[in-house]
This record gives sequence, C-alpha cells and structure tokens, in this order.
Amino acid sequence: MTILVALKTVHIAALIIWCAGLLALPLLLMADHEGQSQSAYTRLRLTLQNAYVGVVTPAAIVAVAVGTALIFVAEVYVPWMFAKLVAVGFLVGLHGLTGHAIIAIGERPGEARLLLAIPRLVAALLLMIIILVLVLAKPVIPLDLVPDWLMTPRDIQLPLDEVPI
Repeated sequence: MTILVALKTVHIAALIIWCAGLLALPLLLMADHEGQSQSAYTRLRLTLQNAYVGVVTPAAIVAVAVGTALIFVAEVYVPWMFAKLVAVGFLVGLHGLTGHAIIAIGERPGEARLLLAIPRLVAALLLMIIILVLVLAKPVIPLDLVPDWLMTPRDIQLPLDEVPI
C-alpha cells in the first residue's frame, strides 16, 4: 500500500468520524431534556463532553492534519482545492461552536437549545455537501475568480530580529 493510499484511508476514516459527530452532537443537544432527573441530565452532559473531547475533536485534528499532508504528497495546488479549504475552515469554526454549545448546557441547563442546534445541523450538512461536491466533481474554477493578491508573489523579507510567538 503506497503512502498516498494510506493517507487517503486515514483521512476518510477520520472525516467519517468527525462529520458523524458534527451531525450527532447537535441532535443530542436538541433532545427534550425537560423532566429528566439530575443524574440523567448529568450523564447526557458528560456523554456529550466526552464524545466531543475524546472522539470528535481528535478525529477533526487527524482529518485536517492528514488532509494537509495529502495536499503536499499528491501536489494538489488547484483552485477547487482552495475553495474546499475555505469550506473546511468554516467546518472547523462550526466544530468550535458545537463545543461552545456543549459547555453552555452545563452552565445554563434550563436554556432552550433547539434554536441554536438546528442552524448548526443545517450548516454542517451544507458544508459537508459543498466539500463532497468539490472533491468529487473537481470543478474547473477560472483563475479570474481568484484575487490578484493571491496570484502575485511577494518579495517581502521577513523581519529577522522579531520572531512571532
């Protein structure tokens, strides 16, 4: 098995886990928790937190890291890939918002989460569909749509005396 096939396999497996988590966690957040005992509510909260921290976030990290490696190994430097990376960036932001919602239910248990969970679920589905279409169709995106500042090399010397932290 070549390195490219191994990387693609790990990338797809991590994506399946990450995307399943981004769909399942908002569904659990939307569940009606009225009338639950304190122990049942605590168990749900801990399940959400453990799934997010122990499964979904590591899968996201592996998917992004291996996907980045795939770009360089496969040498895919085409406009559709950059469009995909923008969509992945939004998916990462949505991942963070989902984590924020999981923390919020522990801090404010009585708050209605339905209004927050549905937009996250819809956004996750739309982003996943956009990414899937970009990867499978590999559309030809004209370079006219790419901003000039991305296409122009810069001859700017990095400052040697200041190292950003």
